[in-house]
Amino acid sequence: MEKFKLQLEVREAKTPNQLRREGKIPATIYGRGIDSRSVQINAHEFSRLPAAAFSQIITLDGQAAGSTSALVRQVQRRATSNQILNVEFYQVQADRKLTVEVPLKFIGLSPAMKLGGQLVEFHQTVEVECLPKDIPTYLEVDLTAITELDQGIHFSDLQTPGGVEILNPGDEIVVRVSTPRAVSESEQPAGAAAAEAVPGVAAAEAAPGAAAAAKKA
Repeated sequence: MEKFKLQLEVREAKTPNQLRREGKIPATIYGRGIDSRSVQINAHEFSRLPAAAFSQIITLDGQAAGSTSALVRQVQRRATSNQILNVEFYQVQADRKLTVEVPLKFIGLSPAMKLGGQLVEFHQTVEVECLPKDIPTYLEVDLTAITELDQGIHFSDLQTPGGVEILNPGDEIVVRVSTPRAVSESEQPAGAAAAEAVPGVAAAEAAPGAAAAAKKA
């Protein structure tokens, strides 16, 4: 598993807008049993974190934190420009389980797609509970298991590493290969019932790089 690091700085006595103009991002670090602290981070350094970092433990170094393990809990952005306004870090405890969202990785090719089926992804992340050291980089979804049209994979079908529990409802569909419409509406005989529309792909939440919103432990 890749290790991620970020430097924290003591919050300067400046307004948030002043910090942003100087290339800094106002931030907060909090956790169970600790007092919330106001800090700041380098905007360029934070922007270089890969998407995977937003569902993994990050080591925070510097005068403001010593050396602390934390998760990115929230990234607040300006709606008009996508500028990062504030970041919240949650300090983790090695012996306490967390609830966090991790990406799903779709692998293989469904035999049903060779029959003309359409792949419909309903989820691109999964919510899991585990110790900080057990957070997976992703969970695999093996599409080769879908062998027939209108068949799907549920959360209960996913394999997890030891110590990792999926919190999503087991009967909820992750992905399905649906039967495409055989005849378009324009080719239907007059008065014939239109074929049922194929469900659209569910919209994915902002990329892990936009701070997957994991729930507080």
